[in-house]
Amino acid sequence: MRERWRRRVELPKPVPTQAPEPGLIGWREIRTFLDPGTKVTGKLHFTTPTRLGGQLRGEIRATELLVVAAGGVVEGTIRAVSLVIAGEVSGEIHASGRVEIQAGARVTGVIEAGAFVASGDAFIDADFRMNCAPLKQVASAPTG
Repeated sequence: MRERWRRRVELPKPVPTQAPEPGLIGWREIRTFLDPGTKVTGKLHFTTPTRLGGQLRGEIRATELLVVAAGGVVEGTIRAVSLVIAGEVSGEIHASGRVEIQAGARVTGVIEAGAFVASGDAFIDADFRMNCAPLKQVASAPTG
């Protein structure tokens, strides 16, 4: 009976799985993807850099970079730190940082951003508001 316990059973070793290669936009690594063919209605919240290639109707909140890729369509409100648009956005855009609209993009609605960059080949029909933080006033030293 002891020999039965001494026999070693060789189990197959698990094959390590590989995560898909993340994309890079500038210096930020994209970690979340919504690929073309994806259709979402509702509210989404992202805490990592995200690329949206599908369709969304509703609201998006992103605490990092959000990229609406070519072919991506958003109808609703976007609240993000920074935003790159290469697809279509219809609605309100609120960004505390930079909004970049690339060639071939279509944007209609309201854009509120700290900084704004647009390509000459983009279609933009929007009201703009710059939300620059108020400058701190430096108290002058009394002269005397």
